[in-house]
Amino acid sequence: MAASEKQAVHFTAKCTVLLAFFVALFFPAGYFVISYQYVAGSLETEAEINARIVGGLSDQSPGSLHAQAHRLEGMLPQHPNSRHPDFSRILDAKGRVLATRGDALPEPVITRAHEIVYAGKTTGSIEISRSLRPILTKTALVAIFGLSVGLVVFILLPFRAINRANRQLQDSYNFLTKVMESSANAMIVLDPEGKIGMVNGRCTEMSGYRREDLYGSEIDRLLCPQSFDTVLEQLRQVSSGEAEIVKFETDLLRKDGSTIAIACGATPVYQEGRIASTVLSVENITERRHSIEQLKAAKEYTENLIQAACVMILGLDQKGKVTLLNRTAEEVTGYDAAELLGKNWFETVMGAEAFYKMCTIPGMVGESVNRCAFENQIVTKAGVVRTISWRNSAIMEKGERLGTLCFGIDITEHRKIEAQLRHSQKMESIGQLAGGVAHDFNNMLSVILGYAQLCQIEAEENSPLWLYLQEIVKAGERSRDMVRKLLAFSRKEIISPRAVELNVHCVETEKTLSRLIGEEIKLNFIPAETLWTVKIDPSQVDQILMNLAVNARDAMPDGGRLTISTENATVDEAFCDYRLDARPGEYACLTVADTGFGMDKELTKRIFEPFFTTKDVGKGTGLGLATVYGIVTQNGGFIDVDSEPGEGTSFRIYLPRMKDEPEGEEKPSADQPKGSGSILVVEDDPMLRTMATQMLEKIGYRVLQAETPQAALSFCADQATPIDLVLTDVIMPEMNGLEMARGIAALRPDAKVLFMTGYSSDAIASRGDVPPGLHYVEKPFNMEGLHAKILEILKAPAA
Repeated sequence: MAASEKQAVHFTAKCTVLLAFFVALFFPAGYFVISYQYVAGSLETEAEINARIVGGLSDQSPGSLHAQAHRLEGMLPQHPNSRHPDFSRILDAKGRVLATRGDALPEPVITRAHEIVYAGKTTGSIEISRSLRPILTKTALVAIFGLSVGLVVFILLPFRAINRANRQLQDSYNFLTKVMESSANAMIVLDPEGKIGMVNGRCTEMSGYRREDLYGSEIDRLLCPQSFDTVLEQLRQVSSGEAEIVKFETDLLRKDGSTIAIACGATPVYQEGRIASTVLSVENITERRHSIEQLKAAKEYTENLIQAACVMILGLDQKGKVTLLNRTAEEVTGYDAAELLGKNWFETVMGAEAFYKMCTIPGMVGESVNRCAFENQIVTKAGVVRTISWRNSAIMEKGERLGTLCFGIDITEHRKIEAQLRHSQKMESIGQLAGGVAHDFNNMLSVILGYAQLCQIEAEENSPLWLYLQEIVKAGERSRDMVRKLLAFSRKEIISPRAVELNVHCVETEKTLSRLIGEEIKLNFIPAETLWTVKIDPSQVDQILMNLAVNARDAMPDGGRLTISTENATVDEAFCDYRLDARPGEYACLTVADTGFGMDKELTKRIFEPFFTTKDVGKGTGLGLATVYGIVTQNGGFIDVDSEPGEGTSFRIYLPRMKDEPEGEEKPSADQPKGSGSILVVEDDPMLRTMATQMLEKIGYRVLQAETPQAALSFCADQATPIDLVLTDVIMPEMNGLEMARGIAALRPDAKVLFMTGYSSDAIASRGDVPPGLHYVEKPFNMEGLHAKILEILKAPAA
C-alpha cells in the first residue's frame, strides 16, 4: 500500500473518532438543555400560580401577610413522591422569609421566583428551588448512552467496515500484485507525474534494475534517447485522457546499456472519476521481430525464386482471377503483372474451356499429377499464339482450397522442332526409300542404256534396228530423268552447285516456260533491282521453275496469270516460329504465284509428299513438288506456301545468300571416245560389270574384272599387273568402295579411283572418310561421258 493511501486511512480514522465523541457530547448536552428548560419553565409556572394565590389572600387582608404566615406555609407547592422534593419559600417586600416548605437543597439547584402583587404594589415574592442532580444524573446516563451509540455507530461499525474494506483493498492489492508478477509481460505503473510507482518481477528481469532502483524514477530511464519524444507523446495521450489505450513499439534500454525490442500497451486507471495512474504493459518482441525479419527474408527469397524461375508461375483463385504472375510469365504473355492481377485469366489470355483442367481437376481429391498436367495455347498481348505445357496443383490452407498454382513451360519452339523432326523423318524415310529404288533402278538403266549404245555402234545408222535401239535409249533417258527426280527429292542426286544470278537465269528460262504453260496463261516476271547471289546447280533452278510452272498450268485450265518475282529477304526468329525448316538469315526469295484453284490447309500439308497428286490417273507422277522440296532443302533453303481455295497459290522459295565470291566455270572436255590403258572394273552386279567392261573395251582400254573388293585388292597386290585406273561401285557387300579405295592406296599409292554412283558426294561421304581427290561418274552413263571422266582423271596429277 502506498504512503498516500496510508495517510488517507489514518486521517479517516481520526475523523471517525472525533465524530463519535461529538455525537457522545451532543446527546447529553441536548438532554441537559431540554431538561433544564423544562424544569425552569415548570418552576416559573408554579411560582406564578402560587404568587397569584397568595396575592388573593392579601387582597382580603392587605396587612395580614405576617399574620397569615402560618397559613402561607400550607399554600406552598410540594412533591412528596419525588426523591429530591422542591424547596419553596415566601418572602416579604423586604426579603424576609415569611414561610418555607421543604428542606434546603444542596447545590446545584435551579431557583425561580415570582413577585406577589397587591393593588399594583409588590408586597413580597415566592421562590421555588429544585435540585439539578436528577437532571445531571440522567444527563450523565444519556451521555453514557450517546457515547455508547457513537462508539458503536461511528467507531465500531465504521472501523469494522473500514477493516473489511482494508482487507478487501489488501486482497485486491495482493491479487493485482500476483497478476502483475504472474504476467509474462513487464508491468509498469506510472503516477500522474510520469514516475514509476510499481513494477513486477518481469520488468526487473527485462531491464536489469532492482525495484528500489526504479521506484520514483522517470520512465525516461528505460528508454533509448532516440525514442524519448515518441514514447512520451504516446503516454501523454493516455494520461491526458485523449486515448483510452495506445499501442506502440520501441526499444528498451537495459541497465547494462544493451537494448531489446519491446511492444507496449498503455491504458489509464481511474479513481473517483479522475486518472490516477497509467498502466504500461511491455512485451519482449526481440524473438518475434527476429522471426518477422526471417519471415520477410524468406518471403523475399521465395519471391526472388519465383521471379527468377525460368518457367511461368501463375497463381489463380477459385474463380480464375490472377493472384500471382512471375517475370517469365510476363515475358511470355507480354503483359505486365499489374495488367493481369485481379483479371480473369480465362477471359484475357486463355480460353474458358481450359478452366476445368487448370482450376477444377487440381482440387479433386486423389487426382494424379498426370491428370493435372496438360498442354494448351495462350494468346499473348501482341496476339501471338504460344503453346504452353502446364503442371498445376491446388493451393490448400486448413483443408480448404484457396486456388491453383500453375507452372508453365513455353514449348512453342519445342513443338515446332518436333513437327520439323517428324516432317524431316517422314521425308527422310520416303527419301531413303526413293533413293534405294533409284539406285537399283539406275543399275538396270545403266545396263539397258549401255548395251543400247553398244548395239547402235554395231548397227547401221538410220537402219530399222538402229531406230529401235534409239527408242530404247529415249525410254531409258526418260526413266533416267524420273530417277533423277527421286534422287533430287532424297537429296542424293549428283549436283554441281555454283554461283547463280536468279534474275539472269529466270530471263533465260522465260521463253521455255512460256511455251510450257501455253498461250492461255500470261507469264509475268518481276525481278528485284538488286538481288543476292545464291549457290545452286543451275539445272536445279530449271527443275524448280519447270515443276512449279507445270503445277500452276494444271491449276489454271481456263487460263490465268503466272507471276515470277524475286526479292531479297532477311528472315528473323519470329518469321521462323510457324514455318518448318526455316532458319534466320539472309535469303534470295524466288516467288511463283498463280491465280488457279488454290488449296485448303489439309491439302497444303501433303503437297510435298512423293507420289501424292490430285490429278487424274496418268496425268501426274506426284514427284514434281517433291522434287522441288528436295532441291530447295538440299541447298539449305526452305519453302513457304500460301494458298486458299479459289484464291490461287503462291510458292516462295528461300535460297541462302552466297557469302563467297563466285568462281569461274570450267568447260567440260570434248575428247573423242578413244583411249588406251589398263582399267580394273569392280562391280558386284554381273550385268553392270559386263556392260562396263564391254564399253571400256570398245573405247580401247584393257579391262580387268573383279566381282568383290577382296578380288580387286588381290589384283592390286600383284605389282606385275598394270592398273592405270580403278572403276568401282560405291555400295558393295562385305566392303564398300571407299574402304577398298583406302586399301588400294596402301598397295598402290599412285593408283587412281573412279566411282560409279547415282548418289551425291555428300551421300558418298556418309559411307566413310572421303579420300582426297574423290572422282565419280553418275549412273547411268554413256560411253562419251565415261571416257571423258577417265581422261580427266588420268591427265590430273597424282594426289
